[in-house]
This record gives sequence, C-alpha cells and structure tokens, in this order.
Amino acid sequence: MNNNNETLGWGKTDSAGSEIWDDNPVFQKDGVGIKDKLKLLFYPKKFLLYGYIAKAKRKSGLGIREPFRILDVGCGTGSAIVDFKKMFGREVEVIGIDVVRLQIELAKEKIMKNGVWAEVFYYEGDLLTFSDNYFDAIYTSDVLGHVENVPIWLRELNRVLRSGGVLAMFSESELGKHAYIRKYLFERGLNVDPHAEFHISLYSKTRLKEMISASGFEIKRMYSSFWLSFLVHPDEFYEKLQGYTYPDFTSGQGQKRFFFLKLINNILYKVKKKLHPYSTAAAELYGLFEMLTIGRFVEGQGYVILAKKKE
Repeated sequence: MNNNNETLGWGKTDSAGSEIWDDNPVFQKDGVGIKDKLKLLFYPKKFLLYGYIAKAKRKSGLGIREPFRILDVGCGTGSAIVDFKKMFGREVEVIGIDVVRLQIELAKEKIMKNGVWAEVFYYEGDLLTFSDNYFDAIYTSDVLGHVENVPIWLRELNRVLRSGGVLAMFSESELGKHAYIRKYLFERGLNVDPHAEFHISLYSKTRLKEMISASGFEIKRMYSSFWLSFLVHPDEFYEKLQGYTYPDFTSGQGQKRFFFLKLINNILYKVKKKLHPYSTAAAELYGLFEMLTIGRFVEGQGYVILAKKKE
C-alpha cells in the first residue's frame, strides 16, 4: 500500500492563490488495530473528532447492509476520508467535498493509492447538493473560518444531517480572552495567525455557540485547542515573530520589537526542532491532556466542537 510521506504541506498556497491542506492519513496500513488507534493520541483534534463519530456509529447499529454515511466538508486532499474508510471499512459511506479543484484531484489520487473507495466532489462552498437528512455524521476541520456566509453554511450542514446525527468540527476563532500572548502581539500590530490572509470569518466562543445553536445543533462538548501554544508550538509563531519590525518614520527604517518574546521563541523553536519527532509527539500528547482538562473553560483561538442535530 501507499507509504509515501511526501505531501504539499499544511496551509501552503498554490499558483492560483488558494490555500492547500495536504497531509498524510493517520492510518497507513490496511487494517486498523489497537496500536494504530493509539496513534490518535498524538493527533489531539482528530482523537476527539474521530472518536465522537466512532461513538455515534456504534450507537447507530448501522453496518454493511445499511452503511453509516459520513460527509467530510472541506476534505482537503482526503487524509480524513482515508482514515474513516480504514477505521470502518464497508460499514461506512464517505463523501468528501471541497472548494479547491486541485485538492479534489489530489484526494482522488490519495484515495486510490491507499486502496479504499470513496467519492469526492467540488462544490461552491455554500449550498450543498445532497438531499435532506442524508448523512449520519459530518466531519469538518479548519473550514468555518474560510466560509463567507457562515449562517447559511451551518444551516446547510444541519439540513443534510439526519435527526440526531452528529457534527464533529474544529473551528478557528477570533482571539479569546485567555490567548494572552497572541492578544498582546495583535494589539501591538502583529497577527501571528499563520493563515490570517485566508481567515474571513472568525468569531468569539460565545458567538460560535450562538450561531451553531441557532442553526439547529445542540453542542455536547466544546474544547479550546492549545492554550499554551507559545510554549508547545513555537513554530506557529516563529516566522512572523522573528521577522517582525515596525516602521520608524523618523529614520525611514524599521525597528525591532518584542526582544524577550523573540528570544524565548527562538530557544523553544530550536530545541523543538532539534528534538523532533519526540518533542512534537510530546507537544501533541500534552495538547490532548490540556483540552480534556482545562480546554472546556479557557478561550484561546480555535475550538473542537462536538454537536448533535436537534431531534
């Protein structure tokens, strides 16, 4: 089977100016055993999102004769689609949709190389072409912040989901009150969001909850993602923070700022890079611990949302 670890990267820009999300599936082998599922501990967002869908499937009682239907909205190049098919096999029907045509073509290739079968389609990003109450679960990650009309988009997700069906979503958000370092930098002219130019719909935690509820969903759990990102993911800050200067209009040149934050970030970045992959694995494992402990209470910049369509 395909074991190629080369990808286009995470959050890269293609020649047309679109952001490309290309990653490998978590599950590389044909079968998914206990050891393989333990790998999800090092993918904290997927651990919670995949687990929520798996629990819904077990409760549904659906199997090969009547497959459990999953829609991956914003499927990228298909890594989650492959994961779902390897987790559940013929007991699930998985369909992926995306607004970037290149990603659809790459997803088709990835699905074929991994020896699974699923369908992927291009869509315009607003109205869905599926009938009402068609899917049992919807998975969508890092998508809501890129959507132009979020209320319509959420209502469409609700429409195609059956009564009692589940929504497993990771959503970017505006800076929460506990995102201290990011807010400190932002208020002084530096936005360290690596995808800032593509994020057009960022909301507070409270506003996100209101919009999701108003669209016909009941939120079961909502976890903030990586509150201590400055410490455990210094790479997210490194490029923008280290290269930041602000203009000195008297001399016509730039002046450096944030000396101590840059120093700490530089040390953490180099240590993490030197100790990779162990440092990365430890950071992700900590992220899961953080989400399951304080993640329900803090407000950072991004949330894992586990919801259910109201019956």
